[in-house]
Amino acid sequence: MSETTNPTSKATEKLLETAARVLSPLVRLLIARGVTFQMASELLKRVYVKAAQKHFVGDVEATGTQLSLLTGLNRKEIRRLTSDDTAKEVEPIASFASAVHTVWRTQRRWRDKNGKPKMLPRRSASHLLSFDSLVRTVTTDHRPSAIFEELMRLKYIEVDDSENVLLKADSFLATPEADDKLSRMSETLEDHMSASIANVLDTAPKFLDRFIFGDEMSHASAEALQNLARREWDKTQDKLIEQAIASEEFDAASGEKNSTRIRVGMYFYSEASLPPSIKKESKL
Repeated sequence: MSETTNPTSKATEKLLETAARVLSPLVRLLIARGVTFQMASELLKRVYVKAAQKHFVGDVEATGTQLSLLTGLNRKEIRRLTSDDTAKEVEPIASFASAVHTVWRTQRRWRDKNGKPKMLPRRSASHLLSFDSLVRTVTTDHRPSAIFEELMRLKYIEVDDSENVLLKADSFLATPEADDKLSRMSETLEDHMSASIANVLDTAPKFLDRFIFGDEMSHASAEALQNLARREWDKTQDKLIEQAIASEEFDAASGEKNSTRIRVGMYFYSEASLPPSIKKESKL
């Protein structure tokens, strides 16, 4: 468990501030895609346990007590999160919006004779089916109007002039293009984060992790710099690919152990700067 430390309260506070900045863009994506805190908190528990098992207990199988001490989760939770059943099949905690969607698409009461989700009136004073009555079959903790607004924000439903609500076809199904974008994002950010954190935890920086920063330029200048970065990356990428192919061929011919993987990246980001009164001291 050599990676663990016993930080002071001030150091812990700084670390948590850093974590908040790193997590903020990811939380933005989760909210934009309708993932609730409840869903993410369950996931975070599992990530804590897996990280503890992978990085802090070595080759020895961790006990519930060890994992509890490392993660702060009680042993009952550790048993639940590490049981064979949960390891094989993680039961998702659906948001109320996705739960309404599931009922609407799968239960016969809410489908028409062709098996498609019925168009529902927004609300009904009688026993007739309505969007509000659908929501109440899923939850009574949230007002139907709140679920309606969330589904509208996510563009999963549409409403006609008569206040009839229609579920958009395949609104919750991810497209191959979206899956590909998420896969590329997760692979790139995971490795970049791993490199940065290895450099923080090690005595000397182990991996290349460099950047430049500036906050006093026009939007046009930022665009010009991005175009320059793209051109330079194209040149660097070609050289790296050529070297990688040559290296793999050499290792295969020489019998060298070839179980090491690499990823090399480059990124560019721009947004409006903070007001001068709260700008950070670091400049380009």
